[in-house]
Amino acid sequence: MLPNSATLFVGLVVLCCQVFVDSKWTCSDCAVQYRAIGCYQDHFKRPLPFEILNERDVTSKVYGGRRIDWNNWNSYMPQFACRCAQLAKAKGYTIFGLQFFGECWSGPTLDYKSVGEATNGYDCLGPDYKPCSVWDRHCIGTQEMNYIYEIVPDCDIPLETVGCYKDSHTKNSRPLPLYPLTDRDNTIKTFSGRSIDWRNWDTYMPEFACRCAHKAKEMGKTTFGVQYYGECWTADDSDVSYGKDGTSGNCIDQCYESCKPYSRYCSGKQFANFVYRLAESPCEWKTTPVGCYKEDTSSRALSIELLDERGPLSKSSAFHGNIFDPKKWSSEFPKLLCRCARIAKDRGLSTFGVHDTGTCWGSKDGEGYKKYGKSSECLKGEKENCPSESENCAGGKKSIFVYKVSENGKKKRSFNPKLTKKSFDDVLDDVVNA
Repeated sequence: MLPNSATLFVGLVVLCCQVFVDSKWTCSDCAVQYRAIGCYQDHFKRPLPFEILNERDVTSKVYGGRRIDWNNWNSYMPQFACRCAQLAKAKGYTIFGLQFFGECWSGPTLDYKSVGEATNGYDCLGPDYKPCSVWDRHCIGTQEMNYIYEIVPDCDIPLETVGCYKDSHTKNSRPLPLYPLTDRDNTIKTFSGRSIDWRNWDTYMPEFACRCAHKAKEMGKTTFGVQYYGECWTADDSDVSYGKDGTSGNCIDQCYESCKPYSRYCSGKQFANFVYRLAESPCEWKTTPVGCYKEDTSSRALSIELLDERGPLSKSSAFHGNIFDPKKWSSEFPKLLCRCARIAKDRGLSTFGVHDTGTCWGSKDGEGYKKYGKSSECLKGEKENCPSESENCAGGKKSIFVYKVSENGKKKRSFNPKLTKKSFDDVLDDVVNA
């Protein structure tokens, strides 16, 4: 844990951010991720040489068909920034600037600092036409001023969300005791040299999770947690140890809101990890087929809903953001099975069943699935009938295919280990047990 003074400082920063979020901070929902950098001067040499979009002058060659929405300025800014970001990325540029209320400038050069930072508070404007502050997520430059943004690349490692879990900080018994990366504590070796970016939290959060994923993969770990806004944690047996202290509701998403089951990126607050897995890693649980059984949706044999991957229109609280595609059965069904097994183990269940192709159900009674007897109406693929006790099968509308779940028998599961002994020792030196 942090010393008291540092803890107080971080707490004040978080409180400050939260107060701001509750007022004018706008979370970006743009498909292209970008972060705000700051306000910089422009001149005739144009550090950003190409105007790629104009919403101020209908006679411009790059007029985009929209006009500046002066009456809805606070919502116009993020919308205009997103349109600009999409065009800049499509052209292969990484930096863009918003100028003169409705001009978008970009180019292959990164020399936006060459003329210097803006010196007048009103050179760039934020919400309510007020001078841009250090907390404002979106701002726009006035005449001959660029408010600069940088496009943030998508993560190059496929990730799978696991959920929010407690970390009670029990000495020598933390769920994820290895601490390979931090943006919060500059007093230890694993400090990244970067600080938590509260202003750009909506892009910082996914980017930090991606860096944490890279660290976990380098160490040969399959599972990791993001805690206290900017800490990366893992363990030798991370794929099964992360949940030892139980589930938590103390995680937030990219928009400083409570993490939802379908949120793609989240972070734990203090004493909580939001847990991710490397999507390409093998399943940590063994699923053994039991067989195909009849099911009655009006009085279910397995009555605890664990997961629904049919899509959001099912209106199920068990929808976690994944939609199972039966056309990709051979590659995607094992992943669905693993997610179901993981949730079943979290609930303390030893069996679960897959019903209606993409929903998973369980019961406290490990033998409850036998209630209506066996069935021959289970599927393996979209239309292929599933032989009894075959693998990778699912129930249909009136059936459920049952599996037993257990540990896969390996005490330590590694994934593409790449660390040398020296670098592994460096990591161990910085293990924190609070």
